[in-house]
Amino acid sequence: MTNKKYKAPAAEKVLDILELMARENKPFSVTEISNSLSITTNSVFRILKELEEKKYIQKKESESTYQLTGKLYYLGSSIANRITLKEVAEPSMRALRDGTRETTLLTKPSSLGRTLVVDQLESLEPIKFLSTVGLEYPSHTSAMGKAMLAYSPDLLELYLAHHELEPATPGSIADPAKLREEAEQIRAQGYALDMEESCEGLRCIGVPIMNAAGQLEGAIGVSGPIFRMSKKTMDRYIGLALQQSQAISEQLGYRSP
Repeated sequence: MTNKKYKAPAAEKVLDILELMARENKPFSVTEISNSLSITTNSVFRILKELEEKKYIQKKESESTYQLTGKLYYLGSSIANRITLKEVAEPSMRALRDGTRETTLLTKPSSLGRTLVVDQLESLEPIKFLSTVGLEYPSHTSAMGKAMLAYSPDLLELYLAHHELEPATPGSIADPAKLREEAEQIRAQGYALDMEESCEGLRCIGVPIMNAAGQLEGAIGVSGPIFRMSKKTMDRYIGLALQQSQAISEQLGYRSP
């Protein structure tokens, strides 16, 4: 039994709010948090403002709601032995990186369907693309993001409901109908491509990772500059990425139908 002498009610409220927001994949208003946790709205508001100041949450001004950022995951990513997907995926990530010599990324879906970088192995080439572990970015412009949206219809609709499809480059998808259409194509072929959609001069391949329940767990991908990522080269890399994503999925208990 916890000794009440050592309880810290203020800290307990902060943790309760963070855990609530982590459990529910949706933004929360002050009132919703107050009602869910039986904490006064004044206390909730003060806690949220502090969490926002520290970048643990972000406010969606148009709806006066709050959602988690990737900062908690960034802090937790230093404890590698507690991140099951990262542990399982590391050998396959290394094999993909060594087989392509390009930067290899591991991602998971984050708040409202955005893409969260879980791990990265840097390219062996002097000119390379680099991301940042803990970074969140839009899913509709990235290969790994599109792969995850395609293999989780609920995630796709959640993403479309909460995000404008703002283009990052002239090649970005900006129409929900086109994103749904491409999602069908991705499911049919088993992989997604980013042909300078997130950044001009950058091409990427993304392949979904599935778990024992047959549900989306994340994605693995490879990214490199266009002058090395010709379509012929990408065709070869697609095969390598599919092979390694299958290896990770099988280690997580997935069995293809």
